[in-house]
Amino acid sequence: MKNIKNLELLFILIGLLIPHLALTQTDEAKDYLVLHDRDTIYGTVNYINRKGFNYSFYKKLRIIDDKGKTKKYSQKKVKSFKAENIAYEGFWLSQSSEKILLLNPKYNITAQKGDYHFLKVIHQGVLSHYQLEWFEQGESLLMQADLLKRENDLYFIRATQGLFGIKRKTLTTYFNDCPNLQQHISQKQSSTIAEIVDYYNHTCANKI
Repeated sequence: MKNIKNLELLFILIGLLIPHLALTQTDEAKDYLVLHDRDTIYGTVNYINRKGFNYSFYKKLRIIDDKGKTKKYSQKKVKSFKAENIAYEGFWLSQSSEKILLLNPKYNITAQKGDYHFLKVIHQGVLSHYQLEWFEQGESLLMQADLLKRENDLYFIRATQGLFGIKRKTLTTYFNDCPNLQQHISQKQSSTIAEIVDYYNHTCANKI
């Protein structure tokens, strides 16, 4: 009799857990917006205006709920979002005016100064990897630049420069806390940003 009651209790608990797990899995698969007031809104997120030949980012992000209703939120009200299973985080970024902007690899993280950008999250760790995206004027091709950030830094370093690939001199200087990685980069033993990030997080970070 006791075993029967235990089984009944087990089935009741399973019945209570299954809807919760299903809801959690459903929410994780959905797009979402996280506002700066910490509210999270689930739905289908649209952040690129694909009308015409000149694509651009919407100044107000669109999110469509399950009923097909669309709401718009100003970029600056959105802390982060996920669209098409890709996560983005918002940052205020500025560059020093001491150097030509195109050659300056440093993007300072500021408090509501400069420009607000959503960076694509590629990898997060002691060394995190993001991508800055933009559309060239008159083009529909999405351009990307790889940005790296150590966890305590208040700035990003641009790690790639278009067709020129990895900015080896910049990264060799940046990773002065890990001579082994500096050597890997300068001797071209690491050929991709993913390899550099992986090396730092698994080798350098453990020695700091």
